[in-house]
Amino acid sequence: MSGSFTHDFNGAEAQQNAFEVIPAGTLVKVRLTIRPGGVGPEGWVTQSRTSDAQYLNTEAVILEGPHTKRRIYTRIGLRGKGAQGADDAYGNRGRSLIRGILESARGIASKDASDRARAARTIRGYGDLNGMEFLARVGVEKDKTDPREEGRNVIAAAIGPEHADYARLMGAAPAATQPMLPGPTTPAIGGTAPPWAAAQPAQPPAAAGNAPFWAR
Repeated sequence: MSGSFTHDFNGAEAQQNAFEVIPAGTLVKVRLTIRPGGVGPEGWVTQSRTSDAQYLNTEAVILEGPHTKRRIYTRIGLRGKGAQGADDAYGNRGRSLIRGILESARGIASKDASDRARAARTIRGYGDLNGMEFLARVGVEKDKTDPREEGRNVIAAAIGPEHADYARLMGAAPAATQPMLPGPTTPAIGGTAPPWAAAQPAQPPAAAGNAPFWAR
C-alpha cells in the first residue's frame, strides 16, 4: 500500500497488570470520591435500575504503598430492595461502613461513646464523605454466576485507631489534616458551626482554605 508506515512499540515500557486483584485483607490508605447519581436533596445518591435499592457509587484511590493510584469501586448501600429498618441488611451494612469511614478518617475508636465521638459520627449530608481519607481493608467480590472470574476489589471495611497498624499507615492524626473536597454539602444553619466543631478539641492551625468543616 502506497505511503504505508509502521509504529514500533519495542521501546515502550512493559505493561503493568493494573487489573490484578489486590489480595483480600490488604490495608491501604485511600481517598473516597462519590460519583453523584442525581437522587436525594444533594444528588449524591444513585438509584438502582432494577430495584428500589439506593446506594452511594464510590471510587477510592489508594494514596500510598505498592498499590498507589489504584482505584477501588464500591457501592455503599443506603436502602435495600424493599426491606426497611432492622430487616434492611443491604442498607445496614452500608450504614455500618459509613460509620467506620467516619471513625477512621477522624480517629475515633468504635467503642468511644463520648459527645466528641458521637459528633464525629455525624455528617450534614453525604457530600461530607466526598474526599475523606481513611484506612481501608480491601476485599474481593466475585461474580457467583462465573466461578472462573478472578473477582474485583471492593472496600470491605474501614479500619479505626484500635488497629495496631492504623497510626503507621495513616501517617498522621487524620482529624488535624483531613481536607474536604468541594462539593454541594449542606451549609451549617444560620452560619453556626456544626456539632462536631463544637466538640472537637483545639487543633493546630491548618493552611487557609484547607481545614475540614468540623475544624473551622
